[in-house]
Amino acid sequence: MVYKPPHLPDEAAAVYAILKQKAREIAARLPLPDFYRVHADDLSCARRYLNHDPLLLELRGFVAERLEDDFGHGMKHALKVAADAGALSLIEGRRAGYAETRIQRISIVSQAAGLLHDIHRKQKDHAIEGARYAREVLAAFAFNGDEIDEICYAIRNHEAFQRIKTPPTAAACFLSDCLYDADKFRWGPDNFTDTLWDMVAFFNPSVADFVVRYPGGMRRLEEIKATFRSHTGKKYGPQMIDFGIIIGQELMTVILTEFNHMLE
Repeated sequence: MVYKPPHLPDEAAAVYAILKQKAREIAARLPLPDFYRVHADDLSCARRYLNHDPLLLELRGFVAERLEDDFGHGMKHALKVAADAGALSLIEGRRAGYAETRIQRISIVSQAAGLLHDIHRKQKDHAIEGARYAREVLAAFAFNGDEIDEICYAIRNHEAFQRIKTPPTAAACFLSDCLYDADKFRWGPDNFTDTLWDMVAFFNPSVADFVVRYPGGMRRLEEIKATFRSHTGKKYGPQMIDFGIIIGQELMTVILTEFNHMLE
């Protein structure tokens, strides 16, 4: 048996840098997902809360000092999830016929859950541990007891392919659905423009190992499409995942065409 030395880490890193750039180029050619086009005003409103509401600004500062970036689940991810959860809450709140003042508050509470949802990402059972930690720290912020319960329930149940704990209230279910869907929106283009490469940088697999694992990751994308929970998430989430799948499929073609010599 002929011994083949492993690819040098810097060689693999150079390949991944090229693939990351290719993925971003592919993503840039795709249209803006319908959710961001149709509900641009809602997202803009949610971002205003995120960037100017005193309570959210205080919580952002707290999270930024403590959240460790783990495979693309750092502050950039938290801010995207928070904004989308806030927008989903505005949309779903109007759909439910809530008063405007209640909708605004729900959006703020949803964004708090988005900021905190991965606060213990590096721990085993991070959703459970994150919910416990959130309950400890939120008492120091201007949230009432019901809102803290709702945030913690949403964090506890934001993971995919896990059994959902029965919600204590309809409000908790509402918040949980918005957080889950905002988090799973990231499984679309974001997965290939950011998250995947953060994971690769940490594990530094050979290109051959990367390709072996690739089909399993693509299957998970197909599976996630059926898990969206809110009315709005079910309407727009699958398209985002499809965009991610398009990027993933085209990227695999690039790998097999340009780097086939590294797969032997």
